[in-house]
Parts: sequence; structure tokens; C-alpha cells
Amino acid sequence: MAQNVLLSLDRVSHTFLVGKKQSLQVLKNVSLTIEEGEIVALLGPSGCGKTTTLKIMAGLLKPTEGQVLVNGKSLDSVNPKIGMVFQSHALLPWFTVEQNVGLPLRHLEMTERARKSRINEAIDMVSLGGFEEAYPRELSGGMRQRVGIARALASRPEILALDEAFSSVDVLTSETLRAEVIDIWGEKSKALKSVVMVTHQIDEAVIMAQRILVFGTDPGHVRTVLTNNLPYPRDPNHPKVKELQEVIHSVFTEALIPEIEESTPKIQPQWYQGLESLPAVGPSEIIGLLEVLEDNGGKMDMFKLATETENEFGHCLAVTKTAELLDFVDTPKQTVVFTDLGRRFMRADTAERKQLFSDQVRGLRIFQTLMIWLDESASKEIERESVLTKLQSYFPNEKLDRLFDTLVAFGRYAELVSYNAKTSLMTFPEPDEDLHPSDTES
Repeated sequence: MAQNVLLSLDRVSHTFLVGKKQSLQVLKNVSLTIEEGEIVALLGPSGCGKTTTLKIMAGLLKPTEGQVLVNGKSLDSVNPKIGMVFQSHALLPWFTVEQNVGLPLRHLEMTERARKSRINEAIDMVSLGGFEEAYPRELSGGMRQRVGIARALASRPEILALDEAFSSVDVLTSETLRAEVIDIWGEKSKALKSVVMVTHQIDEAVIMAQRILVFGTDPGHVRTVLTNNLPYPRDPNHPKVKELQEVIHSVFTEALIPEIEESTPKIQPQWYQGLESLPAVGPSEIIGLLEVLEDNGGKMDMFKLATETENEFGHCLAVTKTAELLDFVDTPKQTVVFTDLGRRFMRADTAERKQLFSDQVRGLRIFQTLMIWLDESASKEIERESVLTKLQSYFPNEKLDRLFDTLVAFGRYAELVSYNAKTSLMTFPEPDEDLHPSDTES
């Protein structure tokens, strides 16, 4: 028997205006449903439109195209059926716990006794009884986030919406909060029917969600939907949990850095064999990753590596894939290991490291192409807009400003190019030009 659909997005797209004339599309043709009695995760790398999707569900943003349906009716204002919990607890520091939890009820027509009862109910659901008169500064990070959850529950929403709600607390606290939300959804709440959560952590999605919507980028879209029927509570070390994490890891990797398509660009020189796209990371991040890997014996699980480098998983994956592109690491399944070149790099002194890094960057086809563009110009210089125009032929769906900044960062570090931001001119570096690693960060 089909479940009752609480909320649905029908072919939703959203575009932000950037300045007076430019626009940026962050969502394209997103269709999804939130059904009664389920926990749904929106999973994907930073910048894929997950939070924008959540805000559209809550009525905090109106989509540029498409519509939002709540219980079958079009949503034209703020969605009263959703309670939002943000990454930052967003509590008013001059209000007590009780006053913060009661904020959503201030404009509802209800007696003071009923309001007090509703506040106490929400506080009890998150196990904060006895802290009603405490101020946020007197609470731990985990307790403050519990207040945020209680505030969202006070209005008795049908859907609890979590926007990376556990990412600002420590690992043990986040595990506890996940379990408590599952408990509230399953047993305690009088009104709550479903939970929708935004996350970039694969393990969090697998532990909590029954359906996982994996988002792709440029612009944001639903790449695939995975069903997770494992019973609660879920053991993070259970083989089936690990197996599902590996499946999602593969899908997530493709969503972040899609495989190069076989189609041939419309405009291409004779020597073109396909250009590598570089994720938005810096050379210092590659070196930092290699140093962490070295400290851990040259082999690490991808999830542990993200924790050690204090990066969100999507960005850690981007750094790792760039290191792999430079042939410093391999990534069998979800493990990161040194290549022979990577081990040689770590044994080398500063000068040899710089030369090895430069050689690897120089070996990338995208840099070989950039060098040809520079060399073919009569003045041995090329304007930024000209580079962007040329790149457009090869990367029609890329954010080219970001790619250009990354090329400049790597090109400077490898001493292959120089770039003057004031004149917007890229040139070959002067022989005596002093380029420092600090110049590489864009």
C-alpha cells in the first residue's frame, strides 16, 4: 500500500542572481517526494544544491521553475508543516532554553498553559529537563543543538528538516544526537511523521536514512536514489552497512568528478586527447594530504582520511582525486595508498619535492594545452577572458572561474605560469621571479 505523500517537488529549478547581469543556476529539474513514516537523506558534495532544496521545501525560497506541493496543495509561503534545524544552533543568547524553544509558538493563538505544556513536551523529547532556565552560554555544543531540535519540534511539525545539524559537534555527540532523532521519529513525537536531512557524510546517511538521494553538481540535480532497508539501530561496523557505504561511495565519487564523456568537443586542435578538469583545491592541500598519509603508514581509509585532515568528505575526495591525477596516490575502492612516486616525493628534500610536483603538473594535458596557448600568442601573454573562452569548448558545464583560479594556483606553484590579477594577464614567469607556495592559494 502506498504511503501518504507529505511533500513533493515537481521539476524544481532555481537560479540565483549574481550581480546585476549574471546568474547562477544551482538546481535543475529536481523532482522528489517525502512520504509519511520515512527518513530521507539528501547526500552530495558541497555546492550541489542540497541546502537550497531544503529551503525550497520549507518555503524559505521560491523556486525559479517548478512547484512545491504540501499534502497535495501548492506551497506559496513558509511551510508550516516543516521544523528546521540548522548547522549552527542559531539560539538567541539572551533567551533561556525555555524561551528559545518557545519562539515558534509566540504568534500562535493558544493559552499560556498550552504553550508551556508544548514547550515542556519538546524539552523532554530531547532530554533537557532541568535546564529550562539555563542560557545557551551555559550549555555544551551538543546541548545547544538539542535546544535547536526542541525548538523545531515545539510547533509539532509533520517533517523535521536537518541541515547538516550534527556537523558542528564532536563525533560522540553527533552519534548520540542521530540516535535520539531516530528515537523521536520512531516513538516520542505526537505529530512528527518524517525526517529529511542534508548531509555530506556517507556514514551518517547510511546510519539514519531509509532513502538516500545522491545529488550531482553543475547545476545540482538528483543523480540517483538508493533504498536502505536495514533495521534500526544500525551498527556502523556491520558488513551490510559497510557494503552500502562502498556502493554510495562509488556513486558519490562519480557525482563529484564525473567520468570524461566519450563525445568529441565541437572545437578541438589536432593534438587534443581530452583535458583533465581540476577540482577546486590548492597545492598545499595535496602536500598536506600526503603528509597525513605518510604519518599513517602510507595507507588510509577514505573516511578516516577526511577526519584526519578535518575536511568534509566531498572536499577530501576532491583533494584525493587531484593527488591521484598527479600520480602521488592510488584509490582502490575507499582506500588511499601511496604510489612509488608518492613515496619518493615524501622522501625528497624541499627542492626535489618542488621539481617532482612541477613535473607532474607539467605532464597534465590541460597544462600542456595552456602552455601552447601562451606560446602561440605573439606577446607570450593571454587574457583571462580568452582562456575562459577557450576552456568553454572543452568544459561546457564547468564553473570556469573556479577552474581558472585552480589552474593559476597550480601553475604558479609549479612555476609554469605567472598571473597578474590587476591586468588579468597570464604570462610565462620571469627567470628570476620569486614564486612562493603562499602565492598559489586563490
